[in-house]
Amino acid sequence: ELLDKIIKKEGSYLKIRLVITGKGDLLEVYEKKMEQRKLENILMYTTFLTYPQYAILLGSADLGVCLHVSSSGIDLPMKVVDMFGCHLPVCAIDYSALSELVKHEENGLIFHNSGELAQQIFDLLKHFPQSEKLDQMRHYIASHNTTWEYEWHTKALPIFKR
Repeated sequence: ELLDKIIKKEGSYLKIRLVITGKGDLLEVYEKKMEQRKLENILMYTTFLTYPQYAILLGSADLGVCLHVSSSGIDLPMKVVDMFGCHLPVCAIDYSALSELVKHEENGLIFHNSGELAQQIFDLLKHFPQSEKLDQMRHYIASHNTTWEYEWHTKALPIFKR
């Protein structure tokens, strides 16, 4: 709702399509909440995707959002690794270990609350399809060997080898 309000306040013609993936226990709860919202500028979809479908979705997206928060504070969100493997910049909610993966203003943005997330999304997409900041973040990801294979071998595999 905050993002929709920002779009209206700024007089923007921005239309956002938000795809929420997964099939967690709270999916139905969130689907009902989304149905109750009267958003003019945001279309929301929920779906469960196979891995090949998920890879295609990430490859065609303009911005990723990660709401994963580590209960231990030490694990990294594999969704962000997937996004970086597609050179997809991300907005991710902050927690203690996240800065090991998301470099604020370089390969993504870190937020602390829904207001910050809404403003970040608007700022990144307000002149879409032109976005100097998104282009800079994509370039940073691509120039730092951030492929799926690289992220897997440098970040995930060492954890499994312990």
